[in-house]
Amino acid sequence: MLARIAPRCMQRWPSAVVASMKPRSFSAFEKDEDGMVNINSKQHWDALVATGNPIVADFWAPWCGKCRQIQGFVETLAEDHPHVTFVRMNTGDEGVEPIKAALNVTVLPSFRFFNGGEEVGAPVTGYKKDQLEDQVTKLAL
Repeated sequence: MLARIAPRCMQRWPSAVVASMKPRSFSAFEKDEDGMVNINSKQHWDALVATGNPIVADFWAPWCGKCRQIQGFVETLAEDHPHVTFVRMNTGDEGVEPIKAALNVTVLPSFRFFNGGEEVGAPVTGYKKDQLEDQVTKLAL
């Protein structure tokens, strides 16, 4: 698309501006600067699970100290496993409540694992780095 509009842009905009334009793919599941996808609605969650891709779902809350403590480790796992989608869900968001209820999330932090549209592996709850890393490694295989 950029190739089609570039000749017209060259007439109107300085070449430096046109040179800085990059094609970008837009996705409902774009990762943030930490390599995480933020989900805040059941519709968004259902669409992501329907892709069948491996997913690690991180249920957290801003007031949860253990959630904040393990976040850096989760971000490192996301960097180490780029083909796995790491999802962050703030349980305080109204749109996350139906997801939390459907998965019976009662402890924070709570991690769930999905592949092929189905939940796989055992949930990991609390600050348990070894268990979390083991489950992510299994999911990534």
